[in-house]
This record gives sequence, C-alpha cells and structure tokens, in this order.
Amino acid sequence: MFQVEALIVVIILVSYILTAHIIAVKRIKFLHESVVAILMGIVTALFIKYIFNEDVHFDSELFFNFLLPPIIFAAGYNLHRNHFFDNFWLISYHGIICTILTFVILSAFALFMNETSLVQQKMGQDEILLLTATLCATDTVAALTLIKEKEYPILNSVLFGEGIFNDAVSILIFRSVKKYLSEDGGFSNLSMTISLRLCVDFIYLLMMSLIVGVLVGALSSLLFKYCDSLINHPVKETSLILLLGYASYLVSESLHLSGILSLFCCGIIMAVYTYPNISEEAQHGTQLAFDTIGYLVEAFVFAYLGITTLQVDYNQIPWSFSLLLLLSVILARFVTVFVLPCCYFLMNKQFKLNTQELFVVWYSGLIRGVIAFALCITIKTANSEIIQGCVLVIVLITTIFGSILLDSFINLIGMKRADPELNQINEFMLSQTSETDTSVSYYKSIGEQKSKLKKGLWGGIEQNFVRPIFQKPKTNQVSEISMHAM
Repeated sequence: MFQVEALIVVIILVSYILTAHIIAVKRIKFLHESVVAILMGIVTALFIKYIFNEDVHFDSELFFNFLLPPIIFAAGYNLHRNHFFDNFWLISYHGIICTILTFVILSAFALFMNETSLVQQKMGQDEILLLTATLCATDTVAALTLIKEKEYPILNSVLFGEGIFNDAVSILIFRSVKKYLSEDGGFSNLSMTISLRLCVDFIYLLMMSLIVGVLVGALSSLLFKYCDSLINHPVKETSLILLLGYASYLVSESLHLSGILSLFCCGIIMAVYTYPNISEEAQHGTQLAFDTIGYLVEAFVFAYLGITTLQVDYNQIPWSFSLLLLLSVILARFVTVFVLPCCYFLMNKQFKLNTQELFVVWYSGLIRGVIAFALCITIKTANSEIIQGCVLVIVLITTIFGSILLDSFINLIGMKRADPELNQINEFMLSQTSETDTSVSYYKSIGEQKSKLKKGLWGGIEQNFVRPIFQKPKTNQVSEISMHAM
C-alpha cells in the first residue's frame, strides 16, 4: 500500500509541475498554481475514498516537523536580504503587532457572535479563543506564490517577511492560550496577572527563538571556517547545512519555542556568514537543492490540504457563523493594515507604501492556509469538529477565491506592475558589460550593499568585527556568485 501511496504523490507532483508550467507559459490569469494543487488533492481524496474505501487524515505532526521546515529554510537561505532589511520595521509591524491586534479583534467579534442565535451549539470561551488564534495565521506559502518576486520585489519581501513573523506569533499565541486557559475557559480566569504573564512569556519565547536560530547559524559558520577539508566535498557541505538548519528547528520546537522563527533566522545567518565559507559547487548546490525541495514540498502542502477536505463532517459546520467569522477576518485585516498609514496621514507624514500597495498587503493577508488548519487539528475539545469545519471553510474560500481573484483585484485598484521580461533584459544587458559578466554584476551589487551597511553604526561593526570572526579571510573565500547579493 505504501508504494501505491507514494505513486499517487508522485503523480500529483508531476501533474502539478506540468500544469503550473502551462499556466506560466500561457499566462492564464484566472487559474493559480495553489488552486490547481488543492483541486488535485480533492480529486485524489475522492479516488482514494471510493476506490480503496479509505479516508486520508491530516497529520499535523507530519506537517510541522517535515513539510513546513524545508519551505521556511529555503526562503530564509535564499532571501533577498536588501529588500527584507530595508522594510524590516514594516514587516515587524504587520507580522507581530497586526497579528496581536487581529487576535483581539477576532476574539471580541467571535465571542459576541457565539452569544447570538447564529450558533446553535454554543462553544466555550476557551474554544473561541483557540479558534481565533488559529485564524490569526496567514498563509506563508500562499504569500510567496501569489505575489511574484520578479513583478513585485518589494511587496514580495514585505509579504513574505510578514508571513514568517505572523506564523511564528500565531503559533505562540495559540500555545499561550492552550497553556493559560483552563478547561472551563472564560474571561474571568484571565486576570491582570495572567495577562502580564502572557506578555512576558510571549517576549521570552520570541527572543529565545531568535537566539536559537542565531546560535546554530553562527556555529555552522565557525564549523565551515575552521574545517577547511570540507571544501573539497560539496555533497557533505550541502548535507551539513541542511541538517544544521533542520537542527535549529528541532531544538526550538523541543524547547517549546517557535521553530519557524528559529529556522528562518538560522537560514539568514547561514546565508550571510556560512555561505562564503563553502565551495563554489556547494554554493550553487545548496541554492538549487533547497529551492527544489521547497518547491516540491510547497506543492504537496496545497495538495495535502485538498486531500484532507473529506475528513470534516460538513453537516456540523455552522455556516452562518463561519461566513460571519470570515467577514470579521476581512474587517480585522483592513483595520490592522490601514491604522498605521492613517496615523501617518494625520501627522502629515508620508507612509512607505502607497494606497495600491497597502490594498495588496491587505488582500494577500486575507488568505488563511494550511498552518491555520494544522493548528485547529490539534484542538481536542467537545466542539473540536465544529472548530475544524469553520477553519476549513475559511481556508478553502480564502485560498481558492483569493488566488483566482488576485490578478483581477490588482487590475481593479490600478496598481502598476514591473515587467519581468524587461527586468530579464536589463539583467542580460548588464551581464554583457564585461567578460567577467556575472562577477561584475555580483560585485557591483555587493558594493552597493556594503555602502548601505557602512552608513549605519551597526554596518561598520558588522563589517569590521563580526564578519572576520565567522568568515574566512577574503583570500581564502570562494567566488561568491549568487543571488544572495541581490
């Protein structure tokens, strides 16, 4: 049976890749890759149910421990750091502050609706808080696939960074709620003391997750700096980087921290300090290997979501409550995205994103994906099936319709997009300016990056004191021809 299941997975992935290629080549606007994967998963679930008479159940442990880490690590390791750090404060606001505000707004709205006649079977206040905590998680994978980097380089960076922080914060909120709410639940149990402990625990978990990622990334840099013999074995170099990155995730999760945040931070540290210490073959190999693994896992995640759609009892779903909860998600997202720009407007200051870009940020953050569903699967309460049904309805609606309508929404708001073909032409022309074309374009971007870094105090400290500790001398470094400098 395992061979049959493996064959089904291979068929899904092959079909997905070919279909995605056709969509890209033919420029089909009304169909998105993520929707194709979900539909393939639904068809596969029907096939398994009626041919083999079996149901496929979503395994949250499989998702969090094996499927999500490759996507996060590949994104952190191959991140375009200039855009990320240029927009770091904005990413932090949307990923941390907005997630917390969303949780508060959704909780208040859901608690109010739970007391109305829209919900026949009343849920406990602890269940409501767990439900809204899961709905705080936007879809990191969807944010990466919906806003193409070549067309929207800055927006892609902002949405991806927000997605990483959002996932980490949402999981921490979910775990904190499960920890401090008793089985009976109720706001009466949430005293000021417990609220302060929640805030302290949140900050502690956040900081410790970052520290774990930084430490593992720094240790990997020192390992490759002083173990020179590894440079002759690119396969071993690639394997070690992959395993050390995964180790940061496992260590963080074992300590009940945020493995997503640790892994993402570890990937960035490795890209900055470990990458120059490995061989040129390993540099190219790690990029290709991690991108390939991330791409395949990303496709399987969407298909896996579609496969598990049949495990929910749709007769128990309170449809009115689910749709109103979806409306509250839309409103909460709108409030959290536009409250800061409104404050800037009242102070007669210019916000970094224009109105069209803010609408795209709002729209893209409406999507609730596999992480939200994976969290709700871990809820074991009297009304857990109702919670899972509500979350699945919102996930499917936002992912499918949000993906399909994205291009139309961008055209509706009149947002101008960059021409990816023109960008490729410019890059090609730049590459022809010298016989050492790739090196010239690379070192030009490196020079621009260093000039920006040297403008700040941290840039000087990092360049003169931190890099010499973790990187080999320049004479021993391999030529760094990579997208990391972009």
